[in-house]
Amino acid sequence: MRATMVAAVRLLSLRTADDLLSAWHDPVRVQRWYRSSLTALLSLLALVMGLWKLDRDGASWRDETVSYAVGKRSLGELWHLLHHIDAVHGLYYAFAHVVLSVWDDGVISLRVVSVLATVIAALGVNAIGRRLADEATGFLSGFAFVCIPQVQFYAQEARSYALVAAAVVWATWFFVRALQEERPVWWAGYGLLLVLAGWLHEFALLVLLAHAVTLWRGGRHGTHGRRWLAVSLAAVAAVSPLAVISAGQAAAQLDWLAPPGLNDWFGYALPAAVAITLARLLRRHRGQRAAARTVSMSAVGLPLLIVPAGFLLTVSLVHPWYVDRYVLYGMAGLALLVGPALRYGLASLTAEPDPRRRHRRLKTTIAGGLAATCALTALYWQDRLPSSRTDTVESYWGLTATAPGQKEPVLFQPARRRVWILARPTVFGPLDDIALQQSPQTSGTLYGIEAAPHVIRHRMLQHPQLTVLRDRPGQPLDHTPAENTKRAVLRTYFQLCWAVPVAGGEVTTYIRRDLAPTNPLCAPGRDIYS
Repeated sequence: MRATMVAAVRLLSLRTADDLLSAWHDPVRVQRWYRSSLTALLSLLALVMGLWKLDRDGASWRDETVSYAVGKRSLGELWHLLHHIDAVHGLYYAFAHVVLSVWDDGVISLRVVSVLATVIAALGVNAIGRRLADEATGFLSGFAFVCIPQVQFYAQEARSYALVAAAVVWATWFFVRALQEERPVWWAGYGLLLVLAGWLHEFALLVLLAHAVTLWRGGRHGTHGRRWLAVSLAAVAAVSPLAVISAGQAAAQLDWLAPPGLNDWFGYALPAAVAITLARLLRRHRGQRAAARTVSMSAVGLPLLIVPAGFLLTVSLVHPWYVDRYVLYGMAGLALLVGPALRYGLASLTAEPDPRRRHRRLKTTIAGGLAATCALTALYWQDRLPSSRTDTVESYWGLTATAPGQKEPVLFQPARRRVWILARPTVFGPLDDIALQQSPQTSGTLYGIEAAPHVIRHRMLQHPQLTVLRDRPGQPLDHTPAENTKRAVLRTYFQLCWAVPVAGGEVTTYIRRDLAPTNPLCAPGRDIYS
């Protein structure tokens, strides 16, 4: 940004046409202007794409609700929470607390943070490409990163993953600088950013495996290898307290994950195959053929895409820990290969001596670009619809009805679906959360602590009618004593008489069986979904 401002000031200071012409004859000034212009353009494009339909039609989903609700807690309550669960996101929650204390516009405030983090990550990819190739390649790599649908998806999430990607990308830039120049400052910056990334999410340190492969492929096992190992061990040691705490919480925090399925492996293999193909094509191009012991785009990008995600997928066959967003930063590796490929394609187009062939190639390129733009725009549009997420918290607003002066008895199945009311509890009106023993804030948990099963049973039987906010039928069931008790009491003593399907769940009405015959909602033959 500073370079852009300096270039703009210098350009505006040119008062006459002769001054302008003389400026263009100054190679250094032209180079700076060119670099600043590309950087500003990339920043603008990334910002516009990220802010487009950021409100997602006024919808948010459960994970974003957790970010907002936890960010709104006091620092003491946040510290209490991290002793029980979600320590892996502790630094992000503290950052969210600061952001929301300055500007509270709901989850939009936190989404803006993710948009800005994506812009910073794109600039980091641009800086790596510029360092290893040229300005145009850097710009195309940064723009390719912004255009990746997965990147755009999490650029609009009120979660930490875009921040993690930005920290890892700039750590990689410092890593590249450290390999190119014998200056301790680059290793120091590399280590500090690794620590930041690791405290934002410990799986960020899987990037060390990718950097180890880059060192090995470049034949840099001597001084660089020893320094890298020292910095890496220091970063791992700095993040180890978080790793120890979160490892103790992993069973409760990641119990919803299953071993990688076909979609997970396909989502990994497809970009990996594209990246390997591009790396081989670029190796044949003499402009991309690096001399021995130098860092190349493919040596940095290919391991960054393949190694962290591949390692986590493999481990997840035994311990299911893989989710694609945990290694979102790997998409920067794909962009570092797409950028040079685009640069090579444009160079080949302009270098074609035959005007007719050049014209045909130009039309083909334009057609391909338009087709890709249409396809990507459709994907981006889909990702900006409420239906793109698991559920929509706002779907539950207004679906509970309370008589004046009374609290409506509400039950959550399972208990973690209490997340639907965390961000905006006032919009539901007075609720009697009959299973709740301690609130999330006082218990230091995300969803609160529920009462003992016999207490829940007693409270349920006190009410002639219950509103149950639950998962849609067919979802996996929690088999805790409390959840088993809820299902047993509803099955034995209540009749399901009305269900309102909403995004990600249902709002249902249960009437006690001895009262059901006289209730119009429970009329024989009536469709409960009508």
